[in-house]
Amino acid sequence: MNINLEEVGARVGIGSDDNLQLGIYLPNITNGKGYELKAQIIHEKDQFDPSIPANEVSLTFIGGLYGLWQYEGRLSSLPAMGHMGQTGKYCYRYQLSRQGEVVVPWFSDPFGRYSAQGTLSAFHYPPLPAFSWQDGDFKVPLLKDLIVYELMVDEFNRDFDGVMEYLPYLQGLGINCIELMPVTNIREPFRWGYMPMSYFAIEERYGGVEKLKLLIDTCHRSGIAVIHDAVYAHASWDFPYNKVYKLSGEPNPMMGPFAEDMFGVGPDYNKEFAREYFAQVNDYFINELHIDGFRYDYVPGFYDGATGKGYAKLVYDTYNKSKAIPRFFDGSISRIIQAAEYLDKPREVLRETFSSSSKRWWLMLKAEDMVQNLDNPSVSQGFINDILLIDSSGLNWLEKHPSDNPEEQFPTAPLQFIESHDRSRLMYRMTTAFFRSIGRFGQSEQWREGGLDLLSDDDRNEIADRFDEWQQRWFKLQPLAIALMTGEGVPLIWQGQEFGEYYGLPDSGNLRVLAPRPLHWDLFYEPGGRALVRLYRTLASLRHAYPALRSRKHIFYERESRLERGLVAYRRDPDGFGSKVMVLINFGADGSANLEIPFLAGRWTEQINSLEPSQTPESFDLSSDSVVKIDVPSYYGKIFVSDS
Repeated sequence: MNINLEEVGARVGIGSDDNLQLGIYLPNITNGKGYELKAQIIHEKDQFDPSIPANEVSLTFIGGLYGLWQYEGRLSSLPAMGHMGQTGKYCYRYQLSRQGEVVVPWFSDPFGRYSAQGTLSAFHYPPLPAFSWQDGDFKVPLLKDLIVYELMVDEFNRDFDGVMEYLPYLQGLGINCIELMPVTNIREPFRWGYMPMSYFAIEERYGGVEKLKLLIDTCHRSGIAVIHDAVYAHASWDFPYNKVYKLSGEPNPMMGPFAEDMFGVGPDYNKEFAREYFAQVNDYFINELHIDGFRYDYVPGFYDGATGKGYAKLVYDTYNKSKAIPRFFDGSISRIIQAAEYLDKPREVLRETFSSSSKRWWLMLKAEDMVQNLDNPSVSQGFINDILLIDSSGLNWLEKHPSDNPEEQFPTAPLQFIESHDRSRLMYRMTTAFFRSIGRFGQSEQWREGGLDLLSDDDRNEIADRFDEWQQRWFKLQPLAIALMTGEGVPLIWQGQEFGEYYGLPDSGNLRVLAPRPLHWDLFYEPGGRALVRLYRTLASLRHAYPALRSRKHIFYERESRLERGLVAYRRDPDGFGSKVMVLINFGADGSANLEIPFLAGRWTEQINSLEPSQTPESFDLSSDSVVKIDVPSYYGKIFVSDS
């Protein structure tokens, strides 16, 4: 590669303790065209003191393929204004001039490892000590063993320290993989993170790169993998390789039309510099930060086919590089997690690229329809097909990458989810439907359907006489949880889903991404929330305990199920010898519903209905294959496990 991370960004302590080196690539911007590049540097303690100006230093044009500019000097040689020269954190930004006229008043460092308040890059003097990793024994879990939990750091619990505080909670939930929504630097004090300003600097309000390393190390020592939401199809206006070239008018070495552009023009992967830059970002995350993979946002924005220069090449190169890292290596293949968000072509992207998993909307959309139709318990055949990966199109879900090379035949599977950060919560949708059904609205129907909304105190007062009835709707989420956690593919839980979080989300506009929605942890103590958490914990433990629930084998009892009444029956079988799992679900309110199901001979024991340890689990012994009549509780289910 022509990008060398050792010559760009900010580096302190090379040669002498306070020696500072700055470097940045600016292709097509040369001193021969009359350009000058300066860095403005100030101690963090002086940043908001108007009486202390920043020091300015000039970078020298070195040249080369990508137009390297560099500066080297000692901090002690700069004018000693304020805290300059003292230990601590320093802020810096660049300014570009042409023929003596300022062209770009300021821009951050696209290779900076640290960020500061606002839009500044940063470095530390003296350099922070090298992080001492303690995760040498960690191995990324097998794809089929994953239970993934997606979270946004500040909405989940403040910052990286807050996430670490709640790791025991996630472990109790059975989580062994955390998907972090974007954690790289953004301009706004709150934003989802899908318009990055930088790709190497970790968001300081979360705790910065050192706290992220500590979080990942702690997760690894707890047996939990960590993947990052990688946003490589679009960027902020303030991303330097967008801003500098927009304002200077020079040919852009990175940005430009490429694939789909729903979110504006992003990187053009026909350009070598763009390909190298994002390859280096991936290398940095898996080597320096010990990230275990990526959820690639909006893959249609940088996908140009199975043999293209965009997404397909990036995941292929990342896969091959990961094989040299012990936590990924598994015989001849890599366990790196590379999940594609290609919602229209989730099966195709697994066949055509080195993605190990893909996201799809279908199951979630069907779940939304089911919860909004309060009085209709019916389950569509499409929902069953999605849960069990039944496909009549002929383009089945592959279990491994279709390569002739054994070293490339890694496992593949879709990510299965019923809630998403892009959509209103199921509980919100169900509450809206409930309010409509009883003719009451705490706020206008238009706002409730289209805006951020909570079950506020006013809403509780509005339905005080129906509150118990409303709470019963909470339990309608339970059969969906059972289906998600006993189905095929990899289950993905969106933060708070496990206790019935009820935020709404606008369909469009900045409120979607600029309005914080911190989790209502108090829902953990609501009767419905506690019951739902308990169920998720039980289901996760069963999934981890029984290989049948992690296999790609099932028998759907189509004749015995009564989908029009919301009664579903299917059996999950292991790939080899072991226990079979019979899953019976009642999506309706009919508590006396029953199913007559053919069971194999042997002893069968029910797993999720013994609320107290002292209760004797429901079980029966069959001397031969027999049809058994089972009563299935409303808005719930039963899971029977055979002896092996």
